[in-house]
Amino acid sequence: MDFLTGWASSIPILHLAVTWYLVGLIWVVQRIVYPAMEYVDPAPDRAVAAERRHCDRMGFVVGPMMLAEGVLASWMLLDGIRVGRWFVPGVGVVLLLVIWLSTAFIQMPLHSRMLQGPEPKAQRRLVATNWIRTMSWSLRGLIALYLV
Repeated sequence: MDFLTGWASSIPILHLAVTWYLVGLIWVVQRIVYPAMEYVDPAPDRAVAAERRHCDRMGFVVGPMMLAEGVLASWMLLDGIRVGRWFVPGVGVVLLLVIWLSTAFIQMPLHSRMLQGPEPKAQRRLVATNWIRTMSWSLRGLIALYLV
């Protein structure tokens, strides 16, 4: 068995591990981190500092894993197309696009508003709209499990 063949056989397990890391993370964010933002010191400098720390640190924790998940999910889809079993990996990639679009067009703009000063309305909207990503990642976790 050559290196690439051995590596390719590990893709579903790597995909499962990365996806479930992100599933766990999004549930912590949804149920603990975002709701707790309501209790941040409302002084503008403290609120902005707390939001800046959240964005900087969360980017480091989630960014590389989202990139890895995208590569692995794409690989799974391409392999599924090659062998004629593309539907389930395709649904997984569609869910990934939903997550990325929600992040880019809903959650990131809300975080940007919160970086300008205390924004209780933006914080509440962040909690409400993050369910899009929470449910999408949870479904992706089930798909990743199925694909193993």
